[in-house]
Amino acid sequence: MRNIFLDCGGNIGQSIDRFKNSSLYAPDYIIYSFEPVPHLSKHYRDRKDIIFSDKAIWTNDSTLNFFIGRNHGGVGSTLMKEKWSCKPDFAHPIQVQSIDFSKWIIDNFSKEDHIILKMDIEGAEYDVLEKMITDGSINYIKKAYLEFHYDRMSIKKERHFELIDKLQKINGLELLKQLSWYVKNEQNKRV
Repeated sequence: MRNIFLDCGGNIGQSIDRFKNSSLYAPDYIIYSFEPVPHLSKHYRDRKDIIFSDKAIWTNDSTLNFFIGRNHGGVGSTLMKEKWSCKPDFAHPIQVQSIDFSKWIIDNFSKEDHIILKMDIEGAEYDVLEKMITDGSINYIKKAYLEFHYDRMSIKKERHFELIDKLQKINGLELLKQLSWYVKNEQNKRV
């Protein structure tokens, strides 16, 4: 059994730092981070504690249009043309490589591994998580810190709540709020 932390939508690595400063962390964790915004990869260059990929998390291996958010240095960048928050630059997409996240999990891990997933992929979480449920790769995940974006794009509430219901019914999956919420509440308990 291995301890694994998957940071999907890594930004500048702040979730990894929060995780490493939480009671969840142990030195034997293998940490992977995925962040396709090109100028953010510099934040990972000197980090020997992270296995970094500049690929976008998606439902297949491909080359896709990726829209850089125009707010706060690329925050809110997305694969999803339906997303409107953070003002993605739809007129000037860049090309990024995507990874079939489900296949990658199945090919690289076992169900006995203790995998913590943090996912903040700006709207792509619906397609990715639905595929993970369908193909069973979600059963590899023990804890999931998820940020959902249905209220910042044209995702129907019914689809959102249907996905939440399916996730809550998965045996052995602990579905949690954002990692930053966990760390903030953990710190408040210590005071």
